Amino acid sequence: MQNNNEQHEHVYFVNQLYRDFLLPTILGKDNEAILYWGGKRIARKYDLLSFEDVVSFFATTEFGSLEKTRTHRNEEIFKLKGQNVTDRINSGSQEFSLEAGIIAEAIEKETGRTTECEIKVDERKKEVKLIAKFD
Repeated sequence: MQNNNEQHEHVYFVNQLYRDFLLPTILGKDNEAILYWGGKRIARKYDLLSFEDVVSFFATTEFGSLEKTRTHRNEEIFKLKGQNVTDRINSGSQEFSLEAGIIAEAIEKETGRTTECEIKVDERKKEVKLIAKFD
């Protein structure tokens, strides 16, 4: 169990180092937009063509546990949670644009409809709601 905790701490540290410190320092006010479009490119590079692909990718990269909570005619709502999400929210990070971009691109490929993804961080529940809206 200690080894698993050490691995979690390492992944969290690396994420915090590059996503919550280094990239915002380099990218400044453009950080969110660049991470969002970067997420879309990641989805294309790794052929994330469906919701199931994204769930698997998020588990592999330890971005968190993703579940679909609702489907409407013009949107799908997802919940992202898990220890890394909790740790990032507790550290003051509200930055989940990379994840939103990945979801937007994958849903767009799956549905064939132009898709944008909004982010809503719930600090009380320690989870992120991602709302994919399509035309």
